[in-house]
Amino acid sequence: MRTLRHRSHRSRRRSRPAAFSPVGSPARSRARELPSPSLALAPFLALALVVALLAGCAGATAPYRGPYETRRDKTAKGAGIGAAAGAAAAVLKGERQADEILAGAAIGAVVGAGVGAYMDAQEEKLARIPGTTVERVSPDTILVHFDSDVLFDVDSAIVSPSARGTLEQVAQVLIEHPKTALVVQGHTDATGSEEHNQQLSERRADAVKNYLIGRGVDSVRMTAVGYGEGYPVASNDTESGRQLNRRVDLLIKAKAK
Repeated sequence: MRTLRHRSHRSRRRSRPAAFSPVGSPARSRARELPSPSLALAPFLALALVVALLAGCAGATAPYRGPYETRRDKTAKGAGIGAAAGAAAAVLKGERQADEILAGAAIGAVVGAGVGAYMDAQEEKLARIPGTTVERVSPDTILVHFDSDVLFDVDSAIVSPSARGTLEQVAQVLIEHPKTALVVQGHTDATGSEEHNQQLSERRADAVKNYLIGRGVDSVRMTAVGYGEGYPVASNDTESGRQLNRRVDLLIKAKAK
């Protein structure tokens, strides 16, 4: 293909009329001494093609990053957390509580647009922890979901041994990123009495909060609240829906300066 383009270029060059040169040397003669523009650019085009191919191969062979789930939505507040109105309402309540912590506690603020990168780093680390589902609610807010059936035994508010490793890893990430307020939110399904579910959700939220504090997370930046069965994310008419509703969420919010 290169040879064909070179011949075509030469044939067109021969058909041009010679230009007048003020020093008496035909411009046509000088043109024969200059390299063809297509040939001069060829090495650069070839290099660009190689770089593009290598980049594509690198993307196609990216290593598997571990067992985690992450659903990101950085475009709208409250988006990506399910269609249930209860889920969105719980997040809004949690954000208001986080704002109260940020206003009253001596928590440093993230400078300007840096809040997005600050939260990106936390989101990436949290999403790599097995047993968590991470959602980006807004540029300054992350929601971490824990399945209550994994954290606790049936009708219990004692953190199960199998879940302690997950919470320890979460605590480490929170310690590394201290410029956030933390709201632990407990939820139940609709089985049992409303009063019992309310108390159970509060005890479970407190249990997660206390576990994180015991692993070094500053208690000043954290609160716990139980919502009982009031904010479902799925129908309580099916076992799968009830399982989704039995959950503990950790809302993480930063303060921008």
